[in-house]
Amino acid sequence: MPYPAGHRNAVRKKIVQSARRLFNRHGFDGVSLQQIMAGAGLTHGGFYSYFASKSDLYVEVLGCFFTDPEWKNCGKASMWTSPPARWARKWSAPIFRANILKTSKIPAP
Repeated sequence: MPYPAGHRNAVRKKIVQSARRLFNRHGFDGVSLQQIMAGAGLTHGGFYSYFASKSDLYVEVLGCFFTDPEWKNCGKASMWTSPPARWARKWSAPIFRANILKTSKIPAP
């Protein structure tokens, strides 16, 4: 039986929200994928259906922080289509990969 419409976006949003809370409390290096997925109420194995890596998830969380301070649309795949979101992703990915923001903590609303 197929999942209902909107299921994928709802799961993605749970993962992003869990990651936001955990990254805020413990930083990037202090959080495992198992912790993120457990915080979302999901199993670890499903993570890669939504994100290519923990780094990509972190970039998405940063993008939410920069483009959606109220966290209303974060986790939706379509949120990355707006110009500010594209700018945030373009800006944050290289910086993250250079480890400048590696231990940053993201403020919780």
